Amino acid sequence: MNLSPYFEAVDFELFQSQKKFSKNTLGYYIEKDTIKSHEKGPGKYTIVLIGVPNNRKTPNKGTSHAPEEIRKNLYQLSYFDTSVKIIDLGNLKSGKSENDVYFALRDVIDYLNEEGIITVIIGGGQDLSLGIARAFQNNPEFTMAIADARVDIKTTRETTDSTNFLTKILKENPGLFHLEMLGIQGHYVSPDILDYLKENTFDYHPLGRIRDDFSMTEPILRNSHFLSFDISCVRQSDAAGHFSPSPNGFYSEEACQIARYAGLSNRLTVFGLFEVNPAFDKSANTNALAAQIIWYFLEGTLHRRKEDPAINKEAFTRYYVEMETHGETLVFFHQPVTNRWWIEIAYGEGDSWIVACNESDYRRAITREVPEICLKYLRKTERQSK
Repeated sequence: MNLSPYFEAVDFELFQSQKKFSKNTLGYYIEKDTIKSHEKGPGKYTIVLIGVPNNRKTPNKGTSHAPEEIRKNLYQLSYFDTSVKIIDLGNLKSGKSENDVYFALRDVIDYLNEEGIITVIIGGGQDLSLGIARAFQNNPEFTMAIADARVDIKTTRETTDSTNFLTKILKENPGLFHLEMLGIQGHYVSPDILDYLKENTFDYHPLGRIRDDFSMTEPILRNSHFLSFDISCVRQSDAAGHFSPSPNGFYSEEACQIARYAGLSNRLTVFGLFEVNPAFDKSANTNALAAQIIWYFLEGTLHRRKEDPAINKEAFTRYYVEMETHGETLVFFHQPVTNRWWIEIAYGEGDSWIVACNESDYRRAITREVPEICLKYLRKTERQSK
């Protein structure tokens, strides 16, 4: 597939300071030529960066300028390993309508997924997640994670935009296996929406709960294929570049840690950073933070390990926990080197899921308390059988 027709050429000289990139910067090593990417073949690259200067379907007008401003900061950051081949394909063409952009994203992401390439989307409104989700429609285990202070679902009939894009995704993906909402703030989300998520066996993790145990975000992202990150989930004092920032939210360090967890996830193939608005970023702090968030995602991918008990159980320490009240035995897998955990959840006859979990789930099980993750996946079985 020739990717060149999908992209506008970008003058990458604009992202240099007064002198050329030093050999210690991302800007020096990142390939910046869509024609070369076609000539070399996709297998030559590990990660693809794509700018989407589009704000047609977001009230946060100004996000179309985000790719350029983020790149100015990103390319000045340090490089970490020349074995990681990264290419910036430039900016996705706008097309005649928003649907053109969604379908172009679908085609590009679908192709890159097939080639085993990780994709980073920079800029634009969060409604672009709709086009990305379409690339996973044939994946029966598609799990989407969203970092956002709000849940962008509306029950009324409205034109799809960044404030209700999730409504459209759920309609187009009725078999969406799982949805994880990270960092929502109760004062922005109605009880009806929370009830809707529960009824559909989707998970939401309020900001306060994550603060109580931040490590819970790691297995969530280890189970996810796509992370859609709305910069407005970061508190205003750390990221003011949004038309409606919140005084509460993730700290900048937490946002970078979430991105790194996403980078470490072997499952996760697409990371999108949306709603950065340079028009409201008077100090340019949000642009700098956005670049650092992306940097931590890229750095996380460098440390991915091929750990999967579903493929090779012998590489893990197994723990068997008898649940007397339920008459079942739970099997946990532990990787001593990375200290990561998985749980095997049986369903049907001879079928099971092996799902990333926390050590706390194992600790809960040995006290004869059924881990919540088991109950959640069993509810999914019941829902899918109806």
